[in-house]
Amino acid sequence: MANKRQLKKFIRNTCGALAAEIVLARAAFPTIDRKEVHDIVRDIARLQCTTLAKTGISFDKTPRDFETPAEYHRERRAYFTKAFDRLIENFDDGVTAIIKSMNAALPEDVRMQIKQNLAE
Repeated sequence: MANKRQLKKFIRNTCGALAAEIVLARAAFPTIDRKEVHDIVRDIARLQCTTLAKTGISFDKTPRDFETPAEYHRERRAYFTKAFDRLIENFDDGVTAIIKSMNAALPEDVRMQIKQNLAE
């Protein structure tokens, strides 16, 4: 991500799309358990809140701690790159877990109906 604002938009948009997908699936296929949909939406909201809270990353060192400004900027950039990469990796793991639970929530007859519609 280019900056923190774009990262936050990405997180919100991804979580919103996941929630919309499971709610639309429930509307299209009433055989999907309502409680499972509620639990999945709650997990999506929790993932979004915890990930957004973790975006408040700060570099604790000051330019005085380094011999040159270039060294400070290099260390700062490396710190933020590593921190945001780890944040995105954890977010991806959470999204993968939610997608697995979304797939598990679909009854077998719904899966077969979706496969038939895709084959046509």
